[in-house]
Formats: sequence, structure tokens, C-alpha cells
Amino acid sequence: MSESLESLDKAPKFRVWRRTVEAAGCRIASVEPLCELHKPDGSLLFALLRTRVLDPQGRVLPAYALIRGAAVLVATSVVNTATGQRKLLMLRQRRIGHGMESPEFPAGMLDAEVTDPASVAVREVREETGLEISARDLFPLSDKPLYSSPGLDDEAIHLYGCEIALSDEHFHALEGRLTGNAEEHEHIRLGLWDYADAVREVDSLQSRLALSLWAQRMDAPR
Repeated sequence: MSESLESLDKAPKFRVWRRTVEAAGCRIASVEPLCELHKPDGSLLFALLRTRVLDPQGRVLPAYALIRGAAVLVATSVVNTATGQRKLLMLRQRRIGHGMESPEFPAGMLDAEVTDPASVAVREVREETGLEISARDLFPLSDKPLYSSPGLDDEAIHLYGCEIALSDEHFHALEGRLTGNAEEHEHIRLGLWDYADAVREVDSLQSRLALSLWAQRMDAPR
């Protein structure tokens, strides 16, 4: 095994990809790392691979795979305990993929915590909104992780919902609050949204799906 492949094999998200592909009945004949990106702590962020993978019938699959790892997304709503008003708590931040802002939900990647998406969901809600929740506050929006683009990458999204009761003061204080980790170039502005307004403005497929699943679960107006 080459030094590069040996290093890749230590990455939790690569091992999850390998196990998932093999569990589907495919055989990984070879893997060639073409490019790897690492976080400041040295852990794997992304890897572009050239592979030779055979399906259960022995047919070769398309060669390239982008290893991103799984992620979580939390459709977060808040309820004003004084008035009963319910709003979606959403974030605005500019994204490199299109340079624009759009309402989205707290979300983040599973890096080392590949077997504990709920703990990552709790952390992302805290870091991106400033609100403290526990894993018990989460409810699943899907019975399994959903893949965003399996023709190339391995990213599977664990979709959760969460509803948080807040006093009138804390409820209204969320509007326009600035959050995010500046060292990671996160510049986030919070907002309180009605479902219909969010649907009109959201341009993320993941957030739009989460909105729909959340509305079904909460029996919210659509």
C-alpha cells in the first residue's frame, strides 16, 4: 500500500465509504488518490479518487469518486412561549458555490464523528445559532441518510428537526443576530421565517427538502 493510500485509509470518512460500497455488493479493486485536502488538524476534508470498482454483476462503475463524508442538517423552529407564535430559525451566509446568500438551516459535516450524527447536529445548532439543545430534542425527518449526488460523491445527509421554546425576549432577540466562526470564514446572520417565505427564497436543494419534510412532520401550512 502506498504512503498516500495508507494515510487515506486512516480517515474515518474514507473507511465509511469503503464499507458502504462493499456492503452494497461491490468490489473495490483499486483506489488511486488524485488529490486530498486536509483540515488544519491534519484530518481529511475531501479526497478525489480514481477507482476501479465492480458491481455485483462484475461491471465496472464510473471511475471517479469525491469523498466528502456524511453531513447533518437540522430544520430548526422556535416557539414564543408568551404568544404561541412559531417561526423557522434560519441562517444567511454567503456561499462560495454561487456567491449568493440564501436562507438555510444549521448544518455541518461529520468528520471524526461518523457514527454519531446527533452529536454533530447538537453542536452545529449551538455554534450557528447560539441555542443549547440536546440529542433528545432532535427528531428524524427521514428514516435514513439521503445522498445528495451519488453519481460522484459520498455525501449522505442526516436530516433532523428540532423545536425550541423561548421566552418572548429571547425569541425576538434572534432576529438579525450575528454568529459564526470568523476563523473559518463563517459570517452568519439569523432570521425568523414563515414557511411560505422560506420556500420562496431558499435555493438549496437540501434546505428545500428539509422544509418540506419539516412541514409534513409539524403539520404546518404549506
